[in-house]
Parts: sequence; C-alpha cells; structure tokens
Amino acid sequence: MSIKISVYIDTGNVWEYEVDSPASAREHADAIVKTGYRSQQESSGPLTWWPPHRISKVKISDGGESNYLDKQRAT
Repeated sequence: MSIKISVYIDTGNVWEYEVDSPASAREHADAIVKTGYRSQQESSGPLTWWPPHRISKVKISDGGESNYLDKQRAT
C-alpha cells in the first residue's frame, strides 16, 4: 500500500511523496509540522528547507482508521 503525503507551502506550491503505511504517514506529518519540510528533487541536487511557519497544511491521502472522527461547523 502506498500512502501519499502532500505538503502545502505558503507560496502556493504543494510537495508530494509516498510512504508505505498510514502509521508512517502520520509520523512524517507530525515531524513536518514540528520541524518543517525538506525537499530534495534529485539525489545530488540542492536541499531546500521550509520552516514550520511556512507550512499551510499537511494532508495524508489515507490516514487509516480512527476512533476520533470530527465534524465541521460554521460560526
């Protein structure tokens, strides 16, 4: 199973990559929110780091099952 992680940066760019399990995806998302996002598109290319305050959203395509389902309401 392949789970996609999408990282939304305040510039409007969205960076995506895949991991093997929902648990791994949740761990990656937690680390991204805490420490920022690092991008390297080529194995010998430059490494770019966006600090946490530049991240607008982290989305997991399939976060697995949860007992904590939420609802949205407007104010």
